[in-house]
Amino acid sequence: WYQRRVREAVVSTQSTGEPAKPVAEKRPAPRTSDTSKGGDAGKGGDAGKGNKPWMKKSGPTTPTNAQTSDPPSAFSFLQHWSAYKKKKDIVQFGKVLESYDPHSFPKLFSSSIDADMVIAIVDAVDKYFIPNEQHQKALDILQAVTKVQRFDVMTMLMSQKDKSAISDVINRLQGDGKAIKSLHSRFS
Repeated sequence: WYQRRVREAVVSTQSTGEPAKPVAEKRPAPRTSDTSKGGDAGKGGDAGKGNKPWMKKSGPTTPTNAQTSDPPSAFSFLQHWSAYKKKKDIVQFGKVLESYDPHSFPKLFSSSIDADMVIAIVDAVDKYFIPNEQHQKALDILQAVTKVQRFDVMTMLMSQKDKSAISDVINRLQGDGKAIKSLHSRFS
């Protein structure tokens, strides 16, 4: 930026014959490193070159392992959910679920869970966790889903076909018989 201003001053001096005003007077005061106003402004070498973090081109929109290591937040989960709905990659969605602590689900979902999301979670349990012999993690996830605020209302609105499919997946789980019975009663 500074070099461009110097060149402009030199060119204007050559074309008009009048001495140019000092460039330092025209230069704006450097900004502090306040991230809410641009963060990297005034840091010299990166200014105007598109090297700021928010200007970098992002990679693929599907979640990667690096993205799934983010601290759990409703926003990041909903991003993964949106990517799943577009690509229908249940294995990747299973990996996303695996990266979250199931005990955080009630707070994470609060009121944003719906029947489609629950069916996708059960599908991930069926196609990712059970084949990988992660029965306890699958139980923990399903139990956590039943503790979400709107779960009871949502299950009342589920079709009998969906409830039957969920029951079949729960039957395939191995582990604590009491927990499995509890899941059957909550999902019916």
